[in-house]
Amino acid sequence: MLKTPKSIFISFLITSLGILAFGDLMVVSAAQVTGLTTSGSSFAISAKQLLLTAVSLIVAWVIAQFPLTSVKWFAKRSLILAVGSMALLIPFGRNINGNTNWISFGPIDLQPSEFAKLFLVLWAAFMIERHLNRPIMVFRSLLAGFSAVLLIVLAGQDLGSAVVIGLILATLLYLAGAEIKQLAFIATFGIAGVVGLIIAQPYRIARFTAFLHPFAPDIYKNAGWQPAHSLLALGSGGFFGSGLGSSKQKWGNLAEAHTDFIFSVIGEELGLLGTVTLIFALALLVYTIIKISLMAPDTFSRYLGLGIAFWIGLQSLFNLLSATSLIPVVGVTLPLISYGGSSLVAVVGALGYVAGIAVRNPEISGTLNTRWPLQPRSSKRSKVNK
Repeated sequence: MLKTPKSIFISFLITSLGILAFGDLMVVSAAQVTGLTTSGSSFAISAKQLLLTAVSLIVAWVIAQFPLTSVKWFAKRSLILAVGSMALLIPFGRNINGNTNWISFGPIDLQPSEFAKLFLVLWAAFMIERHLNRPIMVFRSLLAGFSAVLLIVLAGQDLGSAVVIGLILATLLYLAGAEIKQLAFIATFGIAGVVGLIIAQPYRIARFTAFLHPFAPDIYKNAGWQPAHSLLALGSGGFFGSGLGSSKQKWGNLAEAHTDFIFSVIGEELGLLGTVTLIFALALLVYTIIKISLMAPDTFSRYLGLGIAFWIGLQSLFNLLSATSLIPVVGVTLPLISYGGSSLVAVVGALGYVAGIAVRNPEISGTLNTRWPLQPRSSKRSKVNK
């Protein structure tokens, strides 16, 4: 089925749009109770999500039009954007659920760490290509850049984002040819940072033990409540589920039903069939991104695509493991599915970069009946990254 570059690209587009549409549908269902209690309308949250989806698709389409020189020009400066956006949390960050990872601009709430992930992947791809034959420079550059962002993330107590960003760093370094001792060095400091965050907050210690026995009498009504009701939702769905919109756990028992734990609602309403289908779709999306990346004719595009693939794959994996209580609750969204404007715009924007990588490949663009991406309007623009 996926034997030709064109079929891989078409599968990527269909899978991306399919998961995105499915996510919007599930937000409509999962956010009804929260919308009703916070805004007086059961569709208040889902309407916002649909608007954000439209904005995200426009952003992705615009990004896909950029020529390679423009993408590299932006990537070269992306670390400044990553650090700068995270630095705004220091004076303006809001503390929600123990994490200082939100900034409010009137009615708009932004989570800079979601955009920082994309900026870091862009910058890392640029640095890997720039120092391709100097692996020690790749290691030092990426370690320094990612650490600058991670320090701010850790200061804000955002454990989930810290873990995902750390794993993106380790994955990119591994793909770039880092030595085992270098990866072990990063792993040591990463584990130390995670342990430090856990010890610093008593509720995290309880959370990291609750997932093992969430139904224990002394745990259930405290730290075990969320993982316990997530498991109840998944277990009660059976094979076909209770039906779209008929979840019981979202009625006050399962907090964050439309964000971090939307997978549990999917399991309850659509059953094992729905969850397995979603997992397959996410795996197919990651697979097609990897295939598109490996076919790219330039080093920058290959590492950019691979970084995006592993970012989406790793974050999806952590969300699913958390929802099924196989790991402690880490507080990360399910890409393209969970409610959240920052995550949605960042991930869909990243998919726009992948689409640009695909259509810049002559094997694919030669089969498309469109002039995509747009070429630089002048020779001056094409020299930006020389």
